Amino acid sequence: MEISYSTNIDDSQEKIWNTLSSFEGVEKYFPIVTRSDVKGKGKDAQRTSLVNIGNNEFEICESLQSLDDQNHTLTVKIKDGPIQMRGMNFTYNVRKTEEGKSDLIISTSAVNPDARFMAKSIFSLIGQGLKKFHEL
Repeated sequence: MEISYSTNIDDSQEKIWNTLSSFEGVEKYFPIVTRSDVKGKGKDAQRTSLVNIGNNEFEICESLQSLDDQNHTLTVKIKDGPIQMRGMNFTYNVRKTEEGKSDLIISTSAVNPDARFMAKSIFSLIGQGLKKFHEL
């Protein structure tokens, strides 16, 4: 089952794309991430993030699977983290809309109901965080 989230952000496609495609500083816009470390640049970069939800703290390890600067699309694979999400690919796309604004679309495919719920929640947090980060 395809899961997707979209939001309109009052900032340029290029600025939002630069934030996402750098693969660094995820803690600036993803409120449950307290720290992240990136090894490598571009495709195949690896990111390890320390996540804090309530009293639970754990790591999520991701790999940048694809990076398309022309179409402003990237795909990230969850290599390690909550068991429901391991192996999932999250695809991000930033589309230019009206002057100076952009649409962010995040999507994945999931069969497991727990994974679908988690993905929806994560996408919403990321989207709201990017919106806040870019509209300040």
